[in-house]
Amino acid sequence: MQVTVKFFAGWGASTQRATWDVTLPDGATFAALKAEVARRDPELHRRLEEALAAGYVHALLDGRNVRLLNGDRTVLAGGVTVAFLPPVSGG
Repeated sequence: MQVTVKFFAGWGASTQRATWDVTLPDGATFAALKAEVARRDPELHRRLEEALAAGYVHALLDGRNVRLLNGDRTVLAGGVTVAFLPPVSGG
């Protein structure tokens, strides 16, 4: 299955491509997606893991926070978009 991964703000600049098209097996989880990020870019993966744990970045699955779904066990479906972005505030 195909999954689109988008990196926003400084995360996109560090990847040299703000959007990745990723192929995963059917029924893959968010953890499997993170493993693919680790395979492609170990340093990015390390930084993302730290930022996700600290709450400095959110992972959204079609606009829904993965943390509020089933975390790493969240099952992905073909055609979904996973976005990594920092929290936003303003007025």
